[in-house]
Parts: sequence; C-alpha cells; structure tokens
Amino acid sequence: MNSASTPPAHWASLTRLPCQAPGFAAAMATMGYRPVFMWDSAQGALVLVRGAFPGLRWLTARANVFADSAEPEFVAEVLRALKALGVSYVKVGDTMWGPRWEGLPPLWAFSRTNLIRRHTFTLDLGESDAALLKGMDGAERKIRKAEREGVVVRPVESPEDLQAFCSLAKQTSDRVRVRTAYTDFPSPFFEVMHRLLSPTGVARFYVAWFEDCPLAGCLFLCSSTTMLYYLGGSTRDRQLTAKQAPAAVFWHAIREARSLGFGKFDFGGCTPTADRDDSRYGVYAFKKGWGGALETFSNLEVILGAQQYYVQEHVLSPLWDRVHPLLFKLMNLRGSSGKLIKPDRF
Repeated sequence: MNSASTPPAHWASLTRLPCQAPGFAAAMATMGYRPVFMWDSAQGALVLVRGAFPGLRWLTARANVFADSAEPEFVAEVLRALKALGVSYVKVGDTMWGPRWEGLPPLWAFSRTNLIRRHTFTLDLGESDAALLKGMDGAERKIRKAEREGVVVRPVESPEDLQAFCSLAKQTSDRVRVRTAYTDFPSPFFEVMHRLLSPTGVARFYVAWFEDCPLAGCLFLCSSTTMLYYLGGSTRDRQLTAKQAPAAVFWHAIREARSLGFGKFDFGGCTPTADRDDSRYGVYAFKKGWGGALETFSNLEVILGAQQYYVQEHVLSPLWDRVHPLLFKLMNLRGSSGKLIKPDRF
C-alpha cells in the first residue's frame, strides 16, 4: 500500500468518484482534514484524517475513507495501514457514498466493525421530460409553481454569485444547528471547490433567483456517469419560500445532467421514515417526491483502538461540535487563500 500527502501522477486512472478528486481533498482541508492518498497497482482511496496532533496521534486521530470499488481486501489493506499509523477510528464512506455491501465479508479481520445501511433516490436520465414529470409525486407541482413565480436558475460564475451561494448555505446550517448537530461548511470550502472543480465540471453550483434576490442554491458533484446532489441552502423568508426555488434548482440540474450525457441523477443520502415528527422526514419526503428508485449502500465504522475511541466519542467529539462553528466563522471572516493545504506527515 502506497501513501502520500499528494496524489500520484496516475491518480485519475485509479479513481472514479468526485469525492476522491484532489480538488475535493483541498476543499476538505479547509475544514481541518488532512488528505492522504493511498493506492495499490489497481485502485486508490482518499483518506481524510482529523485530529492527528503531534505526540497525541495515537489518542486523537480518526479518518474517513473514500474508496471507489470498495473491494473488501483493498479496504482491509487501507484499514491495516491506518492502524499502523496510529488511527483508532475509521469511517468508510459517508451519507453520499459507500460500498455496496449487503453485509460484512466472510473472514473480515476487524471485529469492531459496524455496517450501516444508507439510502438514496436516483433517477434514470434516459427518460424524457414528460416521462420524468409523470413519474413524480408532488415535485412536478413545485416545478410549475416556481416557473409561474418567475424563478430563474443560473450557474454560479462570478464572485458575487458564489457569495450569494455561501450566504444561503450559512443560513441553512444556522437553522439546522438549532435542532441538531450539524457540520457547518465555511465559505473557503466552497471557494476552493468552485475554483478547483468547477472548471473541470466535477463540481456544479447553481442558484435560483427571483429578480435580484437569491432564493436557493445547490452544489452537485459529478462522476463520468452520475450527477449527485451534495449540499445546498435556501432562504427561509416566508414571502419567498412559497416560490419553490429548491425544486427549480433540482429540475434545472436534472435537465442539465441529461444534456451533458449523464445516465443517472443521485439525490444524495436520505433516511426513509414515515414519522412526520422526525427531523429527517422533510428531506426524505422532498427527495421521494421526484419519483426516483430507492437504492441502498453501506458505510463502515471501524474501531481500531477501543480506549482511544472512547475518549474521542465522549470528550473530543462533543467539544468539536461546540467549537467548530466558531472556528468556521473566523475562517469566513479571514477568507480563503485558495491554496491546497497539505497534511503534516504522520
């Protein structure tokens, strides 16, 4: 297993997911992650490490792994390498990506592994506009409402467009954090993502406008076959929410994805629930309303050091949940240098 703080020259031939792109790694570095690129002769994995403090790595380091094919033996080799480097907790995948495993492989070597089932809705973009609209359950009404209200969707191109997008994302994260723990994305994250990944089409930013007022924005990440909704934000001005701007952005992105030759549109992770009091119900109902097929994938949570993991969960993680919003506010005030933040050596 090879590893380095920068990708090898042939990295693109080893990976396919947008979350493995060096530009994605650079954006995540603005949030305190240290990117490590790991690869063998056939495939690669982007590893995002947090908490590898000098002298305390054995106690504080944890990692998130993004692997393309997620073949069990390759994932196991990555986990062994991370354990040797002193990482005590590893998550493979996230709410957007993960291995398509139904269960843990036979003879899996890591006894403290929790396999979590994830869900997402996907649309087959081989269908016509009419067929897609016919298959929807509620989304088509929102699309038509946005059209009648004069909502216009445009790609983010200027610094002013990006500032509007960042403002919408911050408004949404502030609302969500009132109800539950939520990772804020600072403006430098979006700035780096836009600068490095938008020119290649891997990242696509769109904002819905009413006249000169931004209503909703979404960031989509693209592989060679799929456009995936990654995150977004919207206004909660009651006079403007009725214009159904988020639906306008999604419909614009779906049609754009088809015109660009993508075969699938992925709505991003969701949690199926029929409980209207569940805070996740609104996201699930919105994505279900587009008529896509519900697909499943998995995440792995692997504990490589039990005692260290206990300290991280009960001391460090709660502290980070409280501190990181303030840290990101300071980062937003400072702005972004746009430089790739390289990880320290392990």
